[in-house]
Amino acid sequence: MSNKFDELSLTDKLEEIHPVLSQKIMPLLAMDGGGMEVIDVKEAPNGDLQLFIRYQGACSTCSSGNATLFAIEETLRKELDTDKIRVFQV
Repeated sequence: MSNKFDELSLTDKLEEIHPVLSQKIMPLLAMDGGGMEVIDVKEAPNGDLQLFIRYQGACSTCSSGNATLFAIEETLRKELDTDKIRVFQV
């Protein structure tokens, strides 16, 4: 799958990701007393965008962190219409 998002520069990809995180992800994490911050973003040799995040608050000790990580990745993929995003917890 290749689309407009996949062709953007790294800076433009970040501009597309930010509203999704702010509007779709952060409110859900906040409802559980937590949050997250983006630590780093890299483009992998295979073309994937690697988003490195750190959980904050209640999310930092939650036993469902891996499921939440998957949900974040899937939300970004769906909202940005790409399969080229990977999210990692640091």
